[in-house]
Amino acid sequence: MRRSGENIPRLFCRKWIYFCRNRVRLLIRPQALFLRLEYLMKITESNPRKRIALIVYTSFEPGRETLRGIAKFAHEFDNWRLLHVPKGDHISISEWLLDSEAEGIIARVGDDAMARTLRATGLPVVDVNRSVLDFGIPQIDADDEGIAALVAGHFFDHGFKNIGFYPHESGDQGWSQRRCKFLREECVERATFHIFEPPVDQPLGSKAARHAVRAWIRDLPKPVGIMVARDDGGLMVLDACREENMIVPEQVAVVGVDNDLPLCDLSAPPLSSVRLDHHKIGYEAAHLLDRMMASSKPPSHPLLIPPIRLITRRSSNTRAIIDPVVALGVHFIYENLSDSKLGNDDLARKAGISRSLFQRRFRKETGMTIREFLIEVRLTKAKALLQNSNLSLAEISEIVGFNRQSYLGHVFKKQLGITPGSLRGGQPR
Repeated sequence: MRRSGENIPRLFCRKWIYFCRNRVRLLIRPQALFLRLEYLMKITESNPRKRIALIVYTSFEPGRETLRGIAKFAHEFDNWRLLHVPKGDHISISEWLLDSEAEGIIARVGDDAMARTLRATGLPVVDVNRSVLDFGIPQIDADDEGIAALVAGHFFDHGFKNIGFYPHESGDQGWSQRRCKFLREECVERATFHIFEPPVDQPLGSKAARHAVRAWIRDLPKPVGIMVARDDGGLMVLDACREENMIVPEQVAVVGVDNDLPLCDLSAPPLSSVRLDHHKIGYEAAHLLDRMMASSKPPSHPLLIPPIRLITRRSSNTRAIIDPVVALGVHFIYENLSDSKLGNDDLARKAGISRSLFQRRFRKETGMTIREFLIEVRLTKAKALLQNSNLSLAEISEIVGFNRQSYLGHVFKKQLGITPGSLRGGQPR
């Protein structure tokens, strides 16, 4: 709309000037865009992504979680290109690294040959395994002393006075040797200590190796708590217990390391395990490597990451029981917990002795009546399900042997002073 007092020719000239200015902008815009792209290319060429070789394999959960930690660092800083090195011996890995033009390496260094190969590249290297020492490679790993202390404390809290250690199959892994050493130190003046000595030149799973494990477990003083260096060793130990008719965990309690869920959950019974912070190990390894590539001096001592916690499952969820008759009865309780009618007569019948004798021996061994023990075990199981599952209260009541949901609530209120629903704040695993 024309403004008051403004003549037509002046208005026409103003619009023409506006049109011409826009034409000029349109004409120079492609050139400006080209200059901008050229500028960005120069920046990229002057600051390309760093090529990082990863020798961390994924057959076990610790390796996968370590890689997740490395990836988190790489995504945050967004200046790395991650190269996963294919499996092979140290010669093929050396050739691959040469072709890859890597600028830094994060590796699980498993032996001296691998350490020498990585040192020979002249590249910054960070080791996340700590199996070999004295090669001048900076290391970040789990705190083995802290791991051993967690496991020993778990066994001592449950009344075990005999402790065993099942090492890694190769026997020469530094982390396995350190865990054994620190566990032995924890047992001084507190428990007897026993280490499994694998037969020479016999592969894991061979007939000779299985017989050796069975013989070792058979001869251990009972009850005994056994720490395995890594979760996969727990499968061998639990299989041997089953073949020897040992009651787990009342006679033999077993705890692994790494909390590798497929291994722990598929074990029979499910395997207790120490959860390590492999994600943080990977992240801190990446952070250290980044500083080393920027010419920072690496630390003179290994960086040790403390364990997160011990996840208790059925393989060690018991108190040490010396009386074999009572151990059999306690095991029967755990195996038949959902039976709401389970009582003294069933347990005495299973133990093969009279009801009155079983009750006396049970109270002497546990310091509790059978009814008190049943309520404690059922409450513990119910609390775990409430905090770590999405099961309804009715389903939990049935699983733990309270025949009605209302009775579950009554026992919670009487024994703990809370309602079952108040524990629903925990997240499922």
